[in-house]
Amino acid sequence: MSAERCPLCGQRLGERRCPALDALICSTCCGTHRGKALGCPTGCTYLVAAERRRRERKARELAQAWQEYEEALARRGMEGLLPHLEVLKYALAQLLHRYPFQDADVAAALGYLARRLSPIELVEPYVPKLGELLERGLLPLVREGRLHPQGLREACEGLAAFLDHFSRKEPDRFVTALLGTYPPEEPEDSGIILRP
Repeated sequence: MSAERCPLCGQRLGERRCPALDALICSTCCGTHRGKALGCPTGCTYLVAAERRRRERKARELAQAWQEYEEALARRGMEGLLPHLEVLKYALAQLLHRYPFQDADVAAALGYLARRLSPIELVEPYVPKLGELLERGLLPLVREGRLHPQGLREACEGLAAFLDHFSRKEPDRFVTALLGTYPPEEPEDSGIILRP
């Protein structure tokens, strides 16, 4: 039985089973066309592995940029914002694991939440979905006194400025980095339930 050439490039031997094409393709074409020209199913092992590696790489980039940002805040005497920023990042990550958004959606949500926390009440002509979800999760903490409204508002504005600088040229750089920084929480193992 002779090895088949990759149906995409016609040059290299096919070595990976592509579920989108139901054929063997070469690793180069898999990497080049994955998620772009190929309609990869979400369970494709190559797609999952590539996304995991990309998230890890972007998380390292975010960690480095975030350390510089924290140092800049400390030089300006604004390190009091850090707890609010961490709450925002964590809350965003939890929502991003459930809903697909881009960096522009995160920026719109942060702007919306900052306006909602303003002492001047404004009528919002448009409520971004991520902003609504973020508001639903964080405003009860403000009402309970667990988060300071002014600190959270300033954190929204600060994170939006950081995001604008960090996500240049890549529409999902921050989102991908956040998902890599805060992997999905594993459901607790409840054990085996035996019934007689």
